[in-house]
Amino acid sequence: MSVQQKIDVGVVLGAGRELDVRQTVSIPDFGSYSFSSPADVALSVRRLGRGLEIEGTADVTASGQCARCLDDVRLPLHLEIDESLEPGRDRDDPLGENNVLVGDELDVGDLVRQLIDSALPLVLHCTDDCGGLCPACGNQRNGACRCPQTTE
Repeated sequence: MSVQQKIDVGVVLGAGRELDVRQTVSIPDFGSYSFSSPADVALSVRRLGRGLEIEGTADVTASGQCARCLDDVRLPLHLEIDESLEPGRDRDDPLGENNVLVGDELDVGDLVRQLIDSALPLVLHCTDDCGGLCPACGNQRNGACRCPQTTE
C-alpha cells in the first residue's frame, strides 16, 4: 500500500512514457458520508498533446445514514476514470479547470477525492422503496411500525 499522494509525471510529459499508478488514497468525510477504508486506485497515465490522459479505476465504500429511516448504509463505489488534464499554472484556485496537475506534479489524492465526492448521491437511501419513519410512532415503516397505513 502506498501513502504517496503526489507523483512526478515529468517522464510522461517529457518523454511520453506511460506510467502505471497503483495506490490507496485516504478519503476525508464529505457531507454526511464517511470512509472507513482508503480507496484502491489503479491508473494509467499517458501524454496527450501537452497534457495528460488518465484512465483507470477507483474503488471505495462510503458509509452514511438513510435519509428516510436513519439506518446505517454502506455504499460501494466503483469509478471508471477517464480524465484529460493540461498542466496548470496555479493550484491556488480550487474552482479552476485543473487544480490537480501543476507543472510535473499530479496530485492523485486530490483527483480521486474530487471524483469520488462528485459521484456520491445527493441523498442516501437504504433501498429505493424505503418507507422511512412513521410520523405517529417513530418506528421504521420497513417492518417495526404497526400503525394503520395512512396516505400522506
